[in-house]
Amino acid sequence: MREALSETPPVPQFTVSDQGGFLEYRAEKSCVSLLVVDDEEERGYHVGRGDVWSVSLWAPVRAG
Repeated sequence: MREALSETPPVPQFTVSDQGGFLEYRAEKSCVSLLVVDDEEERGYHVGRGDVWSVSLWAPVRAG
């Protein structure tokens, strides 16, 4: 994913966190979060390591 995004400037800055079997790549400025499989399972009919599991849009919490 990073390689593909690096071809389109400006490249978003990601923070990466472990989500128990997944890695979350969060781009703060664009409010996008990717969950990528970080599991040792072999592929087949199941997802495998490095596969994108979900793409989410989120909104920052506004201070009230």
